[in-house]
Amino acid sequence: MQSDQESRVTQHDSILEKFVGEVLAHVKAKQMHNEIRAELQDHLLNEIEYRMDQGMDESSAAQQAVRNMGEPSVVAAQFNQVHRPKAPWKLWISVLVWISICVLGLFAVQAGNPQDIYRLSAEGYAWRLVPGVVAFLFAFWVGYLKLQQEAAWIYGITLCLNVYTVFFPVYIINGYPQFGLKGIPILDGIPIDIIYMSPYLYLLSLYSMWNRKPDSPYRSILPKMVLFILPIIVFLVNGNLLQVSTYLVGGIIVLKLVGVKRKNMAIAAGVTLLTGGICYWFIESLRFMANRRFGGWFHSIWRDGDGGYTQKVAQQLFHEAGWFGNGVENIRRLLPYLDSENLTVTIVHMFGWAGGLVLIICLGVIIVTMYNSALLFRDPFARGIGMWVSGMMGIQSLLYIGGIIGFVPMNGGAGLPLLGSDGSEIVLWMMLLGLYSSAYWKKDMVPVLNR
Repeated sequence: MQSDQESRVTQHDSILEKFVGEVLAHVKAKQMHNEIRAELQDHLLNEIEYRMDQGMDESSAAQQAVRNMGEPSVVAAQFNQVHRPKAPWKLWISVLVWISICVLGLFAVQAGNPQDIYRLSAEGYAWRLVPGVVAFLFAFWVGYLKLQQEAAWIYGITLCLNVYTVFFPVYIINGYPQFGLKGIPILDGIPIDIIYMSPYLYLLSLYSMWNRKPDSPYRSILPKMVLFILPIIVFLVNGNLLQVSTYLVGGIIVLKLVGVKRKNMAIAAGVTLLTGGICYWFIESLRFMANRRFGGWFHSIWRDGDGGYTQKVAQQLFHEAGWFGNGVENIRRLLPYLDSENLTVTIVHMFGWAGGLVLIICLGVIIVTMYNSALLFRDPFARGIGMWVSGMMGIQSLLYIGGIIGFVPMNGGAGLPLLGSDGSEIVLWMMLLGLYSSAYWKKDMVPVLNR
């Protein structure tokens, strides 16, 4: 049957190819041309076969099939209607609402602290949004397909910056090393929290490398294990338990997306536990931090010790908030960093459980919107990126909320995404949203590849 179709294509090449060429000349989605060409040819050949079964000769059947298709410009307009850029307006509006809530909360913090360090919180957040918008536009312009080509470079550069920051920190803020670029006029004096950003960059690059074609050297289990374990060692050397948790939970999503078998996932879990145990045994600072953090967590659960300061104060403030909060006054005794990682607690304290419910609903709308939209992406690679970005937003939110209320032995270091975040976190999440938006923009303009 296939040989018969090929012979008919050859016989009517001048008729069919002329029509298909005229249609494609009007189709704007250039990447879809091969797929559209195959679709048109298949439809025309089926039409010719049907006409010939009705008694028409081959030449007349071909001409009739082309006439039935209509004018090339009209046919092309139908394809342009389907294969055109799509803007994620629902996501963009949801993010703008979320940012507006953050700004409202920061103005409330300013009103309650008019003379202290928080008096310029909202203005500072607005300025930190500027590089975030630049990161969004850059990721949107570069696109998710370029990411897959440069994934190995992203992984390698992130690893080098991580190691350099751990052993040669440019800045030390609240006891945590930060990267920086001294001597550059615009960036001099601006710390970059590369350690916070790195779990997301690692996982994004690993997913991109592992999602390549079957002949890629990254698809075998040994290179996967080496690439997956190296960041864990760096995090543990520096005692970054929150980053390890984020990386491990996000890694499960990545392994599922690339189709790793259960047996190999069990091997990865075993090697990860062995690596963590070795680091715990040989790194005294890690052992001390882990014992203190997990010990305080167990004490807070059983109420027979001091527990964690952040959890205890947050739980007290949640209890005192009530449904409608305590207003913007009398918030000086709150947790530190009211304008960053603890802005969520501050908003609940000021606006009550009703304000916290609004936060949860708005954030849930963003995450669910991203996930459901990603399921409709034609390209499996883009679909995986969309599911991963929405999943990581949910992971950070759950780790933060669980840490604040005491369900998770982690607290501090990161708040809800984009809610009172510092500059590095804003840049990271705006970049991820830009990457997601690029995948959504081209979701109907990229052919489905066999990966």
